[in-house]
Order: sequence, then structure tokens, then C-alpha cells
Amino acid sequence: MAFKNVLCFGTINPDFIYFIDNLPVLGGDIRSNDYKIRPGGTAINCAANIANWGANVEIAGNSIGNDEFGKYLINYLDVSGIRYESVIVKEHLTPTCSIYVDKKGERTIISSGYEFCEWSDMNKINDFDSLIIDRYSIPFIKDDLKKLSKDIFITQAGYQEEIEYKINFLVVSKDEIDVEEANRLLNEGLVDWILLTSSNLPARLLSSEGTLEITPPDFKTINSTGAGDATAAYIGAFGIENIIESVKGACAAGAITAGTEEPPTFEKIIEVSQLVEIKPR
Repeated sequence: MAFKNVLCFGTINPDFIYFIDNLPVLGGDIRSNDYKIRPGGTAINCAANIANWGANVEIAGNSIGNDEFGKYLINYLDVSGIRYESVIVKEHLTPTCSIYVDKKGERTIISSGYEFCEWSDMNKINDFDSLIIDRYSIPFIKDDLKKLSKDIFITQAGYQEEIEYKINFLVVSKDEIDVEEANRLLNEGLVDWILLTSSNLPARLLSSEGTLEITPPDFKTINSTGAGDATAAYIGAFGIENIIESVKGACAAGAITAGTEEPPTFEKIIEVSQLVEIKPR
């Protein structure tokens, strides 16, 4: 089942991505092999994928500046058909994210500029049937999350703040949450499903009924930036009416993003999802 109207709430910023062999030692110097600039942040990353899959999608989150970077993001949203009515434009610098990708495809991230930001309110949330949130936005909206209608499907990308509100699906890397906390969330009914991801290693799908092990397709990671967001976007766009097929599609979307640096088209996701293996653990 595809949702008709999805809101992606979270970070909004340009990404500056630098491809390096290794991070420099303290006080060292390094040259990037290549670099790229692109619109980024979890809200834009998720929304861009969902728009490519043909769903109605809107973003909200931190304010952006009335500067060249802010105008760059607005132009991208206009061209991409992503709605942004709730995004606040202020007279401050647009936040940025510098991402250093090593030869194994792993990332080191430096975000800056968010201390100047205001955050979109959630007054329009009942206009949506699916909500994707990221870990960075939680401090600004967690009180609102406790008041949301049970009819809104909620997907969260990443874990940082303690979860004290109800969500349907959590996509999180294995280094962000331990087994004890995952079990607490499931046992207390705060989260229905948890997808633990770890690059090319097997992932795990946790629920109160048990654990499934997920073997991803054999993609070499080129750049893992945005892979988790693509995974969350698929769940937020298509839901979990058929949990196994949805998780296969979500893992395929993430693998395509990390292994090709290309947007995961719906057709390619269907093809690659056939290579995802899921079995009881």
C-alpha cells in the first residue's frame, strides 16, 4: 500500500561531500580525490526518493537562510516537485553538512549552523497519512509526537534522543542503539518494528514476536551517504502491510544508494529486492 501524502520532517541543508582515502591525523593535511555539492539533510534525501517514486511529498524542519545556499535548496525543491510550504526562511546562514567519505565508503560528518535555526511547527500534520522524522529533529517536536493521531504512520530514521512516543517503524544503525534499549522500546509498545542496519553486513528486523536476519545484496559500498534515508523513505512511502516485501524493498533502496550513488528507481528496487534474503534468526 502506497501512502497518498507523506511529510518528511528533519534536517534541510546542502551537502558538501569529499572523497578521501583516509581521515588525516591530528594537525595533518589531506587532499580530496573528488567532491560534490548536492541538496541534502534527511528531509530532502527522503523526499527526493519519494518524489521519484511518484508520491505526493512535502518537507519541513529547520529554517534555512535567505542566502545563496538557501536559494539553491529552494530551486531544487521547485524543480523536483517537492512541497515546502512549512519551511521557514530567515536572515541567517543556511546550515551545511560536510561529509568525508573514505575508500571503504564510510562517512564522517560535520554539521554546522543549526543553532541559529527555527523549526517548522506541526500544525498541518493531520493533513498527512505518513510521517518520516529524523533523529536530529526530535528535541524540537517530541511533545507534538505524543499528541499525534494513531492513524498517522510514523517512520523514524536514526536514534539519538530517548524515545518516549509511539512510532511504527525505526530504521537505525547497529552502533546507535543497543539490544537492551531496542528490547525496551518493543516491550513497552513504543515501537512496532526496528530495522538494525550495518553497511554490507546482515541487518536484523526486530519485533515483539522475534528477530529476522536480513542478508543484503552483494553491493560494494561506494558512498553510504543517504542509504539509511532511502531505506526509511521506502518504508514511509509504502508502509508495512506486507512487512517482508516492504523490508526487502527498503533494504534494496538503501543498497542501491550506497552501491551506485544513483537514485533508486522503483523498477530497480523491485529487481534488487529479489536478491534480499530474510530468514528467522
